[in-house]
Amino acid sequence: MSLVGDALLKIERLRAYHTSKEGLVKAVNDVSFDIRRGESVGLLGESGAGKTSVALAILGLFERQSRYYATSAKNKENRRLWNLRDEARAEGKTSEEMGVELPGVEGHIWFDGIDLVNLDKKKHPSIIGNRITYIPQGTSKALNPLLTVEAQVLESLWMQFREKVIDDKKAAMQVLQALDLVELGDMVTRREMFPTDFSTGEDQRVLLAMALISQPDLIIADEPTTALDTAVQHRILTAIRHASEELERSLLMISNDPGVITATCSKVGIMSSGMMMEFGNLKHVMNEPLHPFTQAFLMSNPTFDMMKQMRQRGEKLLPIPGRPPSLIDLPRGCPFNSRCSKSEDICRVKHPDYREIEADHWIFCHLV
Repeated sequence: MSLVGDALLKIERLRAYHTSKEGLVKAVNDVSFDIRRGESVGLLGESGAGKTSVALAILGLFERQSRYYATSAKNKENRRLWNLRDEARAEGKTSEEMGVELPGVEGHIWFDGIDLVNLDKKKHPSIIGNRITYIPQGTSKALNPLLTVEAQVLESLWMQFREKVIDDKKAAMQVLQALDLVELGDMVTRREMFPTDFSTGEDQRVLLAMALISQPDLIIADEPTTALDTAVQHRILTAIRHASEELERSLLMISNDPGVITATCSKVGIMSSGMMMEFGNLKHVMNEPLHPFTQAFLMSNPTFDMMKQMRQRGEKLLPIPGRPPSLIDLPRGCPFNSRCSKSEDICRVKHPDYREIEADHWIFCHLV
């Protein structure tokens, strides 16, 4: 594997809110982290923590989806907020400068020096789907059942070249190389088959081939092993890790399963309530977690190796008490304070700073 280089993706104070019938949902709230060239980073946390929203913001899809749902719901207040968002953007102002919390994406997503948040939408295709590719969760709706595997992988290649001419033989060879890289097996014959002829795990490999054929700089994989049995999960994760290392590409892996993250990543960010609770070296964070939420999450959802260590120490699985706070009405202070066994008065009244406590180890907590 290549040596990890400078930051390819740099997220600074990312905020992604969307409208709902009940109010403004703070899906991502002031998140910052880096992914260096050749580095594999995982986002780990309970469902609804904001992990997928981070990915959608990077891909430029978060705001588009939010606007669509707001428009189809025909809610006057939501439309008013989106109109204010457009006014703020036209004037180059933030929500804070407008004096009202607004839906949409704010902050910075620097990709190779380009700010994707403020990028002209016409320039998005040259980056998204080309230099940044996405492996979605759930294959049942991701592939077209009426098109062959080869046609769908080729479509990803045509999107890369767009109006440029590419030789048909060369394109077919690249499809075979991509399918070989993900170890689909018997590619020459099976490339002419349809997704319905494959298992869920094989469909997932096709999606991975589609993501890899453009030779992207960054691969985003969102819960790529959902609904797969353990043996198939292992093969898919091995294929993803092998492909990212073989191509020397950066990887952002999203999961609520610590085992998936430990199998593919060198760094991990722990998310809860739309915020980054802890971020750092995988071994440090998983073996010696510092944030009370990280400790509680891993204690309630350990990997196989963690379970063995817990049995040796005589520890038992402990669920996190209570429920995550509403993203519409977040509490004052730390969002984990009502479920934290170590919570103190300051945790309930003051928002913690997200700070670097040692090289490449960040924490969102008053008590560490």
